[in-house]
Amino acid sequence: MYPLRTFIVCSLIMIGFFLVSCRTKSEIRREQEFERLKQEVTQTRGDRADLDSTVEEVRVEMAKLGNVIEEEAQGRRKEGEEFRKELTALAARIQALEQRAVSEELAQKQLSQEKPKVANFELGRKLFDEGKLEEAIDIFKAVVKNQPRTDEGKKAQFLLAESLFANKEYASAGIAFSDFRKNFPKDALIPNAIYRQATSFREIGNKEDAKLFYQELMEKYPRSPFASKAKVELKRLR
Repeated sequence: MYPLRTFIVCSLIMIGFFLVSCRTKSEIRREQEFERLKQEVTQTRGDRADLDSTVEEVRVEMAKLGNVIEEEAQGRRKEGEEFRKELTALAARIQALEQRAVSEELAQKQLSQEKPKVANFELGRKLFDEGKLEEAIDIFKAVVKNQPRTDEGKKAQFLLAESLFANKEYASAGIAFSDFRKNFPKDALIPNAIYRQATSFREIGNKEDAKLFYQELMEKYPRSPFASKAKVELKRLR
């Protein structure tokens, strides 16, 4: 009877030991699995924390970049506004200069219109020397009209013809030189007047009359320097 009890007790002990041994291995595996999961969770949390930190850094950088872009945009808007102001000021200045130029032009025209009213030979000669032929012509006409027989009237009549010739108004110049010859036939400038008269006819294409005047000059004033010039021109016309 005792051996049987002993066997039973030993069997129970062995079974218990086996059960205890099996439970311990299972618990160990579970503990290992739990540790592994715990490490993975910890790592995942760490990765998430890193990710959150990176995202935050990106957000900060984006905010900084946004501020920089906004500052640059504001700077460009400011520059654009200053540029528009400069353009407006420049346009106003150009307009003022144009108005000033127009005013000066009107004043100059008014002055030029008033000049013929002051009819004196010296002013006409000054305009002639400056090449302002049309203004000089007006002055000389006024002097000739107001003082036809005076010394200034005589000089004005000759320079009137010279101004018309220089201005290439050859037909009018020929008539003016003819008037000078009629009014002052014994003046020392007559050879010059005949030469100019002949040249005026030549310039308008009247070669026959030009030849007659050149011949007249050579016959009446053979010692004049204009006679030798007339001889050369006459040969060209033949």
